Amino acid sequence: MSPAKQPPASGGSSRPLSRRTVLTTALAATAGLTATACGAGSASGGGGDSFTYWSMWKQNEPQAKVVQAAIKAFTEDTGVKVSVQWKGRQVVQQLAPTLNTANVPADLVDSSDRFAYAQLHAVGQALDLTPVLDAAVPGESGRTVGDVIPAQYRGLTSTNGTLWQLPYEVITSQIWYDGHALPQVAGNPPATWAEFTDLLAARRKKRGDGPLALDADIPDYSALWTYYAVLRGLGPGAFGKAAQDRTGALLKADGFVDALSHVEKLVSSGDFASGYDGSKWPALQQKWAKGKSDFLLLGTFAPSETGPFTSSGFSYRSFSFPAFTEGGDTTQDISLIGFSIPKKAGNSAAAQKFIAYFMARKHLQKIASQAKNITPRSDVAAPADLRDAQKALSSGNVVKTLDGVKETAADWYTKVFQPLNTRFLTGHLTSKSFAHRLADDSAAYWKTAS
Repeated sequence: MSPAKQPPASGGSSRPLSRRTVLTTALAATAGLTATACGAGSASGGGGDSFTYWSMWKQNEPQAKVVQAAIKAFTEDTGVKVSVQWKGRQVVQQLAPTLNTANVPADLVDSSDRFAYAQLHAVGQALDLTPVLDAAVPGESGRTVGDVIPAQYRGLTSTNGTLWQLPYEVITSQIWYDGHALPQVAGNPPATWAEFTDLLAARRKKRGDGPLALDADIPDYSALWTYYAVLRGLGPGAFGKAAQDRTGALLKADGFVDALSHVEKLVSSGDFASGYDGSKWPALQQKWAKGKSDFLLLGTFAPSETGPFTSSGFSYRSFSFPAFTEGGDTTQDISLIGFSIPKKAGNSAAAQKFIAYFMARKHLQKIASQAKNITPRSDVAAPADLRDAQKALSSGNVVKTLDGVKETAADWYTKVFQPLNTRFLTGHLTSKSFAHRLADDSAAYWKTAS
């Protein structure tokens, strides 16, 4: 699937679910949600016996099969009928023109967090899902949605007290490698930048080529290197703050340039595999899967994108982007997929009831086991290929991918940052010249931006 389509069809592979009988006590709990949601929500919530659901998945995708099984179980257990339409990745964009009308066609929608934010919350059309946090999760002995979905994830889909999305899938970025080919790395993955660069030097010498795979024609993939360098050097939020600095000063400050210099040294040392600067996706990542290079910085959809090309015995292992210093920043970037409800939805109470139902462990564990993705629930083990990534998420802080600039400064990111960043990653700009060009171009951009 083209990386231009966000998010990828899977976050480590794909995504499904299943079910069976919910106890009478659990049904009473979800019935209680309807009353709670209607009492506290900002929409009418009427029509509790049915609702319409627009999904970002296509019907043949693993996630869709998981959701469909959960819908079938939900209707059997509650009597609430669900009309589902498999809209694909542009689902929120399709819904957006209807949000100010009297007849919003969907009561529930799922999508990536950035589209939910931009197309629903930012225009004031997302229902606050905070009441759902107090709803009991059916069949789980009084545990609530707020108990099973960690605050670290909810905090990234909440703005000024409004919870505009409840996530059911988590995507993060890791540096991937074949544990079968590199058992020494699996036994002792690099935790600091010095350890990482020493490893790269050793592998470069052994290979006679750069060990890092990158298809530099995909700006988002190149951006991960720059973003993580700034994150490690300056901490969470620094990149996003610099992106919106209308003077451009933060983009050329000494700390920003120093962070970028770590990536510049990778480029100048020849750590990226030959041909990366002229490659056409997915050429280099496929070569990586076949053992032609060692490491690949990519999201948890890497196994699903590269799996068909791996050599026999390939074992997906990964480690986090290394801290620059001992005890330095180890924050993980994440993006989320989850449920939102339009503020004018006519059947919001029934839709909220389904959200609580879907968050049950017996459903979400199939997002992992069948759809091969990480879920927000810490008691749901990730598929084997993603266990290292799940461990990284459980042991540190999380921040929205790219500090959320695709939501808050999307035009700047596409028009100003990406072209210059690609030139930087391909060796045409030094860290200092890149930072100064970026600062100047950003200042010029913000002068004309509304």
